[in-house]
Amino acid sequence: MKTRVLTGLLIIGVMTAVLCVSSTFIYPIVLSVIAVMASFEVLRVLSLHKNIYVAALSYAVSGAMPVLAYVLGQIFGKAESYLIVALALVFFVYMLLLFGAAVFSKGKVTFSSISSALVMVVYITAAFFAMTILRYIDRIGLFCLGLVLIGAWISDVFAYFTGVLFGKHKLIPEVSPKKTVEGSVGAVVCTTFGMMLYGFLVSLFTDLTPNYLILAVSGAVLSVAGQIGDLIASVFKREWGVKDYGTLLPGHGGIMDRFDSILATSAVSMIISLLFAPFS
Repeated sequence: MKTRVLTGLLIIGVMTAVLCVSSTFIYPIVLSVIAVMASFEVLRVLSLHKNIYVAALSYAVSGAMPVLAYVLGQIFGKAESYLIVALALVFFVYMLLLFGAAVFSKGKVTFSSISSALVMVVYITAAFFAMTILRYIDRIGLFCLGLVLIGAWISDVFAYFTGVLFGKHKLIPEVSPKKTVEGSVGAVVCTTFGMMLYGFLVSLFTDLTPNYLILAVSGAVLSVAGQIGDLIASVFKREWGVKDYGTLLPGHGGIMDRFDSILATSAVSMIISLLFAPFS
């Protein structure tokens, strides 16, 4: 537990430092590095990390997309449609090239492993692409990033503690034996109030006005999204017979073990921020 807490504090410190320089080119570079590391962990689970063609193609896509989002954002400003079109085109080309590995490998690479790699790398890349777009939404982008972290990490923390204190009914034991219905509900409730508190704190230190109704709904929605993201990562691990994605983060596992919830909340946070403006 001590190791897990210390590693968690280190992660928070690093993320805070990244947010402090998120207006610069450093931000998409850091996201690209994390995306590549997460993609590597997924390919290793699938035993595809030593396949030079699949690995190089996957790392190129996951590493380039956050940077591409930044560059296109600088060129076209708030034209998010350009970014979404670019994302769709890159993913389509990636899909064709990746499936080619299964077609021309003469049976050495299975279609099921390639399909799994495609889904997970696209999932990872789209999430960090969304985090890049999210940061540059007018003057509220930096604070909209808070939705991602609160929806993922605050939900995770309170799911654990409410589950330990009150958990009696298993949520989906076939996927994650330790998660409980009480923990899940507690996470949603606490994240909802936590998001409103976050909005209040933002209003104290900036001239932005929070929309508390949007923030409250966002808290509930993002908590559910984060928990689903966690379960998705667990399903993938169980399907391919591994306990953790890696050992890079002591007490937590790998990058995917720590960022599984964030992958889900980032895209949902982007949609909420673009459509409903939680701050004005």
